[in-house]
Amino acid sequence: MAEAQGAIAWSVLKGTVEEWPQVLLIIAFPLAGFLINGLWGRRLPKSIVGFVACGAIAGAFIVSLYLLIMNTALPPFQRSMQVAVYPWLEAGPIKLPFALLLDPLSIAMALTVSGVSFLIHVYSVDYMAHDEEFSRYFALLNLFVFFMLLLVLAGNLVTMFIGWEGVGLCSFQLISFWFTRERAAEAGRKAFIVTRFGDFGFLVATLGLLAIFGTLDFGDIARAIQMNEIVKPWWGDKVHALDALNKPTAIGLTLGTLICLGLFMGAVGKSAQFPLYVWLPDAMEGPTPVSALIHAATMVTAGVYMVARLHFLFEQAPVALTVVAVIGAFTAAYAATMGCVENDIKRVLAYSTISQLGYMFLACGLGAYIAGFYHLVTHAFFKALLFLCAGSVMHAMHDVLDIRRMGGLAKKMPTTALTFWVGGLALAGLIPSGLFSKDAILHAAEQNKALWGLGLFTAVLTAFYTARLGIKVFHGKPRDEHLYEHAHESPDKMTIPMILLAIGTLAVSVLWLPSFIAEHWTILPQYLSPVLGEIHEPSPQEALKSTAWAVGASSLGLVVALLAYALRPGTLWAFARAFPFLYRLVAGKYFVDEIYAALITRPGRRLSEFVSAHFDLGVIDATVNGIGWLTAQIGSTVRRMQTGFIRNYALYFIGASVLLLFYMLVRGVMMMR
Repeated sequence: MAEAQGAIAWSVLKGTVEEWPQVLLIIAFPLAGFLINGLWGRRLPKSIVGFVACGAIAGAFIVSLYLLIMNTALPPFQRSMQVAVYPWLEAGPIKLPFALLLDPLSIAMALTVSGVSFLIHVYSVDYMAHDEEFSRYFALLNLFVFFMLLLVLAGNLVTMFIGWEGVGLCSFQLISFWFTRERAAEAGRKAFIVTRFGDFGFLVATLGLLAIFGTLDFGDIARAIQMNEIVKPWWGDKVHALDALNKPTAIGLTLGTLICLGLFMGAVGKSAQFPLYVWLPDAMEGPTPVSALIHAATMVTAGVYMVARLHFLFEQAPVALTVVAVIGAFTAAYAATMGCVENDIKRVLAYSTISQLGYMFLACGLGAYIAGFYHLVTHAFFKALLFLCAGSVMHAMHDVLDIRRMGGLAKKMPTTALTFWVGGLALAGLIPSGLFSKDAILHAAEQNKALWGLGLFTAVLTAFYTARLGIKVFHGKPRDEHLYEHAHESPDKMTIPMILLAIGTLAVSVLWLPSFIAEHWTILPQYLSPVLGEIHEPSPQEALKSTAWAVGASSLGLVVALLAYALRPGTLWAFARAFPFLYRLVAGKYFVDEIYAALITRPGRRLSEFVSAHFDLGVIDATVNGIGWLTAQIGSTVRRMQTGFIRNYALYFIGASVLLLFYMLVRGVMMMR
């Protein structure tokens, strides 16, 4: 399982909506669901609202599956088709159409997004059944999926940016869904503001590409780079595309590197990488199905998808790719350490998401785009499953999140416990799907021992915190007898999606089997190779060695967790007492939120209050109020002249005439002199 070599994504055919009308249906179904439930949902029965919302996503999934079948029937060089929908923005030579792209990468992503989202929608029907804002919830959920599908199907950066900002807006609405709770409202604001920092870099980089290439079309930019075509950048002189990207800047980096770093800045914010990850743990204040939707296959994976989609650009900036790999590897290990001491069931999974996204960026930074995408797909299934299991536990425990109050729930909730362990072992890399995708990334990282070591260390921690979570929630003695007595298994509409996700977690294993199992059975790499390039499979011996390292690391983490929480409870407390500073540092989340508050939040708030009290009130409001006062005074003066008596108006007329005649007489005398 080695990295992709080269890129052949520039061979894109052109088409119209008349030729490929199905592509519009993928985004039309969830948009229709949003409009129906958003406009009339409050007047419809909840059963109809749920049916419309779930049916809309099911329709998108069915159309995606149909397009996958149609796409695989074509020769590999004909599988990329840009579909022009509307001319949209045109200014001189610059044309920015609203266009969608059908190729193996976008179809595979659309299928993953719609499939996992459908099961989350079904789960939500019972989970949110008693919420007063039932219709608003499903309207926002459908809108979120619409924007995510638009993002992954976009044929250019403008269309992608609409989806990019759309999922950001919807995530704000969904995270703060229960906005009457101060913590939920604050979490929504935090997510929106933090991701704006990253989106600024994305927007500036997009404008930079437009200034160089005169287009934002993925196929046109890729072709210009790979064929080294002549372009006319904003500085005027026509140059080759590679020369434009390699133009040095005042800070010592090339223009192409700065553009890629700007794009990656957007990915860091949207996909919660260091240092812009702080919004994601707080996003747990939203409904649990929202956490599953945002953290599984949708918003947080947008950054990974964007880097993979623009791999032909990143490959021209080795410095940027190195930054992607280093940030990814560091974030993977960094977030995993916090997951090891967290006691909130949803926040453990949130830190796990940050860590696994780091794995995906590590793969992309090493050029192993297909390995990163494969981990994205497997992660979509097992992480959605784990969040739904967490929601099932909360449903049984009256929304209690603290795992220190749980225990022994496997007897009360056997289906939830079983499906949790399927997803948990996949996350830990101890059953095929999670193992094969993580192994592919670790094998690609073997060229850099430092990054490989961080990846392996993360694998140990991942298995540890996953096993810790499962043991403390489902096994051992109940720690809160009152909660335990009232615990029960969730209804079928919640357990069936969990079972299907567990089956999917196992089934996606066949997409990329190691060469020591099936030497030529690499379904996903073969399908994605026209977009992301060919891969070079390792020999069975190399693959077996790499897998052994991955299994060994995960097994070590599992064994330590079993010893610490099942066989010899309290062992790690002795370690914490031996290293109190280290434990407080990790348990305090490295005090990053406090640092942000001290350096950014509180100074920014004080500055805002100062500006509001002095400049806003003293200058802006004073200017506006002064103009209003002056207008009122002039009006009052003029109003006194409007008496309504003809004799007054005649006097004004005669007086004005006398003044005019006097002026003309004086002027005439002056001119005669």
